[in-house]
Amino acid sequence: MSDNPIEWTERDIESAKGVLALSGEEDQSLPTLTDEEIVALDGVEREQIVALPFLDEHKEQTTLAGNVALRSLLVKGLAFPVTVEGESEPTKLNATENITGVITLRRTGQRLISAERTTGNGKYWLYGYVHGDVILEEEVNDGGIHAFSVYPLEQFAERLALLSDPAEQAADDGDARQFSQEEFEQQAGGLLGDTRAVTVVTGMSQDSESIANATFYAATGVVHGLKVEQEDGPMQYSIAPVSRETMLSRLRTVVTGDE
Repeated sequence: MSDNPIEWTERDIESAKGVLALSGEEDQSLPTLTDEEIVALDGVEREQIVALPFLDEHKEQTTLAGNVALRSLLVKGLAFPVTVEGESEPTKLNATENITGVITLRRTGQRLISAERTTGNGKYWLYGYVHGDVILEEEVNDGGIHAFSVYPLEQFAERLALLSDPAEQAADDGDARQFSQEEFEQQAGGLLGDTRAVTVVTGMSQDSESIANATFYAATGVVHGLKVEQEDGPMQYSIAPVSRETMLSRLRTVVTGDE
């Protein structure tokens, strides 16, 4: 994977500002990209922090898939060759301003929030890139399609709650049960046997090594929330039914990083 730092151009920065300015607008016209288009635009050798479900199934053909995707972007006019002043031939590629802005914002967020929802039918992902009081959302389905939108940061916890509990099964807070890691691994199957979906949400900032987590198990008529804590001794697991309010409170903590 490439470790070379990215040198952002003035066009990259202005394109990113242009995308953020769309926050709150209904018609944003932001791109929907495939796995292979993402890596073609961002750099095939660069490590991706998001799920790439289609490319994960075709790892040996990643470079070929990226090249084919780039060819398609060029044909559609979504990417185009650029000739630098003093050169006679194109030496680099640019993309449309909205695509450039999205690709820039994905790499420059002050905080990254990732959510993975697992059901019997597959997986689904939601990523958020925090830029001040605005968030760029990247929604990824199990076919490797990435859809983007921007909106106020304060709305992101609601989006995560909808992902974690789309049927709005979370009702009341219940009594917590405490486990050691070994006990939880042994008893989780019986305790959470009716679970239909598990959603794991993680938040991390560029300027901190601390990671915030929230995990929810959605079943029929109830959503359990998992807390994992470690102070001076071994990790302790706490599991309890949660209300919608408690779910949102935990999700806001992950989004903002504020305890």
